[in-house]
Amino acid sequence: MIFSPTKIQPPRYRVGLIERSELERQFAAALLDHRLVLLVAPAGYGKTAALSRQLALLPADCATAWVKADAEDDLERLLSHLIEALEPCDPPWRVAPEALVRLVATGHGLREAAVVMVNTLAATELKRGVIALDDLHSVADTRVCDFLSLLLDSLPENWTMAIATRVDPRLPLARLRARRELAEFRQAELSFSMPEVQRLWLVAGGGDEPELARRLYERTQGWAAGLSLSLDAMKGQPSTAPAAGKRSQRHLFDYLASEVLAQMPEELHDFLLRCAVLPELTVERCAAVSGSPRTAELLEEIERRGLFVSALEGDQFTLRLHDLFRDFLDERLRREYPDEVPSLLKRAAEGEGDPVRRVNLLLRAGAWDEAEQVFIDAASPMLASGDSAQVVRLIEQFPPLLRARSPQLTYATGLCELQNLEFAKMQIAMNRAAAGFESMQQDREAQHARAFETLALFFAGRTEEMHRLSKAIRARPLDETSAAVTELVRIWESCVDGPPEGPAEHLDRLIDILSKAATPDLWYCCAPNLYVFVGRTDFRASLQRFVRGALAVAGDTNAALQAAAHTLEAWLEMGQGRLAQADAKIRQLREDNQWLGQPRSLRVPLLRLETIYQALQGDTAALGPSCNALLEDGQERTRGLNWGLMQISLAGRAAAAVGDWDGVREAERAFARMPKTFRWPLHMPIIRSFEGLLALRDQRDEEALKLLREAAAISADVDRIGIDAFCRIHLARAELRCGSPADAWQAVAPLLEHERRTGELIGVLLTGVSALTELANAAWGTEVPVHGVAAVRRWADTARQLRRVEVVAPARETSEASALLSERELEVLARVAVGESNKLIARALSLSPHTVKRHLARILERLGMSSRGEAADWYRTHMGPLRDRH
Repeated sequence: MIFSPTKIQPPRYRVGLIERSELERQFAAALLDHRLVLLVAPAGYGKTAALSRQLALLPADCATAWVKADAEDDLERLLSHLIEALEPCDPPWRVAPEALVRLVATGHGLREAAVVMVNTLAATELKRGVIALDDLHSVADTRVCDFLSLLLDSLPENWTMAIATRVDPRLPLARLRARRELAEFRQAELSFSMPEVQRLWLVAGGGDEPELARRLYERTQGWAAGLSLSLDAMKGQPSTAPAAGKRSQRHLFDYLASEVLAQMPEELHDFLLRCAVLPELTVERCAAVSGSPRTAELLEEIERRGLFVSALEGDQFTLRLHDLFRDFLDERLRREYPDEVPSLLKRAAEGEGDPVRRVNLLLRAGAWDEAEQVFIDAASPMLASGDSAQVVRLIEQFPPLLRARSPQLTYATGLCELQNLEFAKMQIAMNRAAAGFESMQQDREAQHARAFETLALFFAGRTEEMHRLSKAIRARPLDETSAAVTELVRIWESCVDGPPEGPAEHLDRLIDILSKAATPDLWYCCAPNLYVFVGRTDFRASLQRFVRGALAVAGDTNAALQAAAHTLEAWLEMGQGRLAQADAKIRQLREDNQWLGQPRSLRVPLLRLETIYQALQGDTAALGPSCNALLEDGQERTRGLNWGLMQISLAGRAAAAVGDWDGVREAERAFARMPKTFRWPLHMPIIRSFEGLLALRDQRDEEALKLLREAAAISADVDRIGIDAFCRIHLARAELRCGSPADAWQAVAPLLEHERRTGELIGVLLTGVSALTELANAAWGTEVPVHGVAAVRRWADTARQLRRVEVVAPARETSEASALLSERELEVLARVAVGESNKLIARALSLSPHTVKRHLARILERLGMSSRGEAADWYRTHMGPLRDRH
């Protein structure tokens, strides 16, 4: 997530005019001894100053992570800020930080994300750490406190959370008080006492005049903001401002701030008003907004005067206005220079790197088109990395009426629904987007939306509408995006309508289109679920070509596209029955799945892979839960679309492979419950084959024969993950039982030819040892070629051998590093062992910091360790003296 670095930069330490030794002593002890330190008081009581000062005074071996919350934040943004603030500590993430952010966007993800964060903090090798959240009251998202509550429940003992807020956060404060794990600093503790005001008056140049100091205290009641402005406004003279007890503190602030502003030189006055539209004040951005050639001198003057600003830590001189003062200046700006406000906001947006802030600045300026363009530019890389949740959050920044009438925002919503596999919602969004583009005569964009609408219609089961729309789209010239999506649709169309070689032909055309500099997001849109055609005629070479192209586009940075390509590689290995190679790919995918936060787009394909793997190995203990998970997910996904039928089919066939007839019956019942509108021709073979298989099981051979002949009549045209082989093997069993070995051979012969052409065996082997052994031992007679019977027996032998294959992961205690870690991982670990940070390692090895984190996660996973220190010790023990790798 892109955001301003000032969000995680604490205010620079400033020595106060007077010491508040008792407050600081109590505060210091609390930060070292309590789970939660809470600063709660209205605006202007110095919460931020007190917290940042105390963090600066902590021992050198105490790490701090500062996050400044604001109204634009939700849980995802706040968590992103926290992750970035923790970066100097080099946390050993086991889940990709960006995936952790996506995880909290799911309904079940809060607790999982909190567990990951707790485990990462516990494994970060620090004596003491403090997480500081400033202005938490600014965040309206209630999930933030839900997440913080979960985090506090298990926060490691060497970590403290400090929160500054104007109101009590919705946290388990009573429980923390009862455990004496909560330290509270409220208005009474943060207010200046009468003796402190007297010392402050004296040090500020007010002289030894106790009566004036007393009047100042009575007017402000020790309120830090009132004291600061009063001292600046009075200049040694008693102010006529009303006492805090007679008017609100905000009224007093505005009154005193007006006096301070009136005393400023005109140049400084106007500069401050115009620059108040900026979230933070830097020389470059203030110069761009105000146009002043003396920006640097004016910013230094603002800091010198102490005008309710904080100077932030960092290399670049940056000031942050206090919220009270910013609100006051914003109101004055709109009163004194109302016509300038839109242009000032636009200028502020030009230099803003955070897309959420930039969109909001443009929306405040009324610049709808510019805000939409910022969104378009930001959304594409987010979608390419599988981060639809962040795109949705950006869309939500726009007013509802604008969202409703913007085809661009609606189109992006449709792409998000595609990533979530919500095809009914996707179709509605793309239909509305296309209509909007057409009304604006934006033909190219309308064509994109219509192309994606055809894809949604296909998976929503509305094939007649899909065919009509697809035909209309293909009647016109297509650009790259529309052509790619159209070819993707045609891959799936040919799955329904045939011919068997159709998917391969259309995939080759799709790759040709994508290879002409298509963006990663378009590759990612096309990648999911192409593996279902493994076993189709000529499909293997085309799929291998797609994998090479996707990996080249993904590079080292696009983990989502990498994982999609690795999924296809695993299916290619599985398709030829190479279980050892498939197992290695599955292990890699499990690591990818964990690292990426178990997104549905990877979790479900991995579950399908594991189910087939377990069925081929005859691992009934593992297969039962896998089949149940597929059935549950499949039945959930059939509510409004047909996508989940693949899960049901695969679960039933896997159950049949190991003789789990209850599992087969459950799959058959799931199909029976399916709405008739989704019973396409491609579903008929698997439905009939399940019915026929159960009839064979019950020795109703004639009935089974009829059902399986009906299934095999079209199974080759709609083959997906070996359905044709499943139908034909069981049809051959029925023909043999009914005394027709010649007809049985006619059922089996196309599978032998298919194996000769493609090398694919997955469909045959997935029918299971029992079915293949029955065929191998059958009385085929003299009408069947000898080589045919030999092939069937070879299939049965191969299936039995797969049951005996044991794929063992390398032992973690082995001293052979090459058995555990790749060469690159050893290079990274060598540098960890000498104490280099992630950033230094990335620079030395020409990697991105993200890639270094991924390597470290793999290293810890494969070594069975939790921290960098443990991994470094392992390296020193097993590798001997450090190699001269760097």
